[in-house]
Amino acid sequence: MMKKINFLILIFFLAISLNSFSSKKQSFTKIDTLKKTDQFILFNKTANIGDVFFSKNKKSTEPVLYFKIGYTADQTNSNAIKTAVQGGQQYGEANRPSITEVKILMGKYREMKAETASKTASLYTLTEIEFPLHLQVKILNETVEFELLQPGKWTIDLNLKK
Repeated sequence: MMKKINFLILIFFLAISLNSFSSKKQSFTKIDTLKKTDQFILFNKTANIGDVFFSKNKKSTEPVLYFKIGYTADQTNSNAIKTAVQGGQQYGEANRPSITEVKILMGKYREMKAETASKTASLYTLTEIEFPLHLQVKILNETVEFELLQPGKWTIDLNLKK
């Protein structure tokens, strides 16, 4: 009788252990993503980030990331130059978005260099990257989180909504 009770207690604890392990395993493997390929994962982006385009140069294996941040272009059929004023600043002149914070969640890079890409865009170059590279980048009050899975020469174009 004691052996049966001990055996039932052992089975009970084993079942609880397996159930606990399987639920933990699911929480680690479950990834909520906006876009996932075998080359990159776009985990999330805030509401004022329009499109995020990823491209990788297939011919180059140089570990570089070009991260271009700009504002979405207005569609128009005329040749008129459009500008918008918000909070005393005018888009199209000196209002280029800039990165305010970078959190490295996996991988690393050695250097980040910023330059002007256009009147409404900034270009950041990250060099000596260790892949996979998982970053959370804050631009003004917006955030984008992504991971580059394969080494190479990457270009990311991020368009902010006006």
